[in-house]
Amino acid sequence: MSNATANTSKWYVIRSKPRQERRALANLENQEITTFLPEITITKLRRGKRTPITEALFPGYLFVQLDDYEGKFYKIRSTYGVTKMITFGDQPATIPDALIEELKQINETSDSIKKTMSEAILQPGDQVQINDGPFAGFIAKIIELDGDSRCIVLLDWLQKEVRASFDYNQLRKA
Repeated sequence: MSNATANTSKWYVIRSKPRQERRALANLENQEITTFLPEITITKLRRGKRTPITEALFPGYLFVQLDDYEGKFYKIRSTYGVTKMITFGDQPATIPDALIEELKQINETSDSIKKTMSEAILQPGDQVQINDGPFAGFIAKIIELDGDSRCIVLLDWLQKEVRASFDYNQLRKA
């Protein structure tokens, strides 16, 4: 891309159909339009296991870089997965290049964190060490997940196996 093109191109905000950000992204990229969809990886409880899920950082929105807004407006608006281009009155919503660059950096660090997260996610059957509270230092075994933030563990206390509930941030893999 030449410097003249880079200086005249701007980032615009696109509204996608519900949960179709990736479809809109693929269809816009097929039209050779520069696009960006910031994503984040979070852990959710799925079928009794905590799994990392990647979803849009801004659900329903993505960004396109255009140097010819008027020429591509109708082409983008009629793309599968796209609802509309965001405007303020008759002026399109633009995003500064610096903000897009920051979001891209966050997206890249999220990708590297995603790999380590999948290894660190606690699952039933894992041996864990309790970090704080009255049982700090005890080794326990996860027997059940209790929602998005807690789990049930089995620990040996006074020569008895005792069930207890702990927050995930109180535990680490042993």
